[in-house]
Amino acid sequence: MPVLIVAGDEEFELSRRVQDLRATLVDSNWASVNFLRLDNPPLQEIIEAAGTLPFGPGNKLVLIDRCELFTKKRSKSGDEGGKSESEGKGKEKDRERLLDDLEKSLASVAANTYVIFACPFNLDQTLKTTKAAQKHAKIEKFEKEKFYVGSPNGKLSSWCRTEAKRHGATIEDQAITYLLDGTEANLRQIAAEIEKAAIHVLPGNHITYQAVVQLSPYHSHVFALADYWLSGKGKEALASAEELLTRQSAMPIIATMQTMISKWILMKSLCEKFNHDLPTPPGVLRRELPMNELVRRVAGELKAKEFMIEKDLKRISKIPLERLIEKRLDLTRLENSIKTGMIPESHALQVFLAG
Repeated sequence: MPVLIVAGDEEFELSRRVQDLRATLVDSNWASVNFLRLDNPPLQEIIEAAGTLPFGPGNKLVLIDRCELFTKKRSKSGDEGGKSESEGKGKEKDRERLLDDLEKSLASVAANTYVIFACPFNLDQTLKTTKAAQKHAKIEKFEKEKFYVGSPNGKLSSWCRTEAKRHGATIEDQAITYLLDGTEANLRQIAAEIEKAAIHVLPGNHITYQAVVQLSPYHSHVFALADYWLSGKGKEALASAEELLTRQSAMPIIATMQTMISKWILMKSLCEKFNHDLPTPPGVLRRELPMNELVRRVAGELKAKEFMIEKDLKRISKIPLERLIEKRLDLTRLENSIKTGMIPESHALQVFLAG
């Protein structure tokens, strides 16, 4: 099918797909005349471009880049967004005519002309433009996978293994976890790190956790910040936060800390429950399970990998459950203060770490 809609908020995979299509469909010797890129054009321009033919041998590729036709973020002439109600009504007939023309033009695209709509937003299939186009187009979705720091994600882990395979390598599970957590599942950054690690381990072909840690620029990421905070190293925690703030705003850091603390509270609560449920012989005040047994039970309860659970349980081993609950409440109050404009987000993070 010569018409393709690639849509989704996973920008890296979408852009890689577009690059692959261009390399496959267009003869590089004729690319200057047979490749046309239009940046979110109005409907009339798309209709005209869809009717063009290749010059010389091979195919022609018309790329409608950063297309907003099939999402609610549309704004250009012929779209349905960004208009007042009266203006929208006044141009309704013109819009319907353009949609009819779009559908006809896509239905009659020449066999060696390819029209690709690259949409950096998730597809909205309720829109008239989407309904008109999808009758004659193949749709490929590239939606960002939901990811929560510290939680296993089979789909993203599989993606990392496939990415390593692109470079003729395999990769350890622990290395995958480190990259996913350290980049908050930023696939573009992970792909760059895997490529770098695959080259580093040559002539071998197995990417280890140690290799990734050695090469990765994320030593000062939020997990190092959390480690400093848990161990009471306030000065180091503040320095780590300052370094992180040069790369991103404070809110994602605060949100990640909130997620981590909530997870630690759950893990700590499970450990206390497992220990409390142990039968206690007469004269013994308290029994505790050994670390390896706690790891096994908590991992089973949370359906997580044991090495991840062991790492977190060691992190929080000396922190009372009550302290974690108190700090989560503090962080929640600070988040509310940020949202109401009472305190700047970077200052709120510093207050939390210093407290």
